[in-house]
Amino acid sequence: MFTIDHYAISVADADRSIAFYEKLEFSVIKDYRAEDGSVRIVHMQNGNFILELFSYPDSAKVPEFVNTLGEDLKVQGAKHMGLNVQDIDAAATYLQQAGALRQKPEICEGRLGRPYFFIKDPDGIFVEIISAK
Repeated sequence: MFTIDHYAISVADADRSIAFYEKLEFSVIKDYRAEDGSVRIVHMQNGNFILELFSYPDSAKVPEFVNTLGEDLKVQGAKHMGLNVQDIDAAATYLQQAGALRQKPEICEGRLGRPYFFIKDPDGIFVEIISAK
């Protein structure tokens, strides 16, 4: 009955976020701009998944407590978006070469047995890159 439709985030600069998420194979499918400039809403799609970006000119920054993943997980609420990849090493290399990472990340094995690493988008929002292997 229920399937995932979208995940929404608020960002400071829609164009900057679009450029980042395009590196993660998302494409813009809708782009709404209020006539008075009060909000921009962008839908980006990757497969059947939609990422919804809200951009307000007077948006507040990501709270300080989310600067480290360990602290963020202790606070109730949404945590991160997870993107599945077939080859975690290839994904890490690609993201470094695409400029989304300064250096190749350490790949960890989660407590549930899946390899992963985290990156942050331009606003400091965590994105988990994870593999089933």
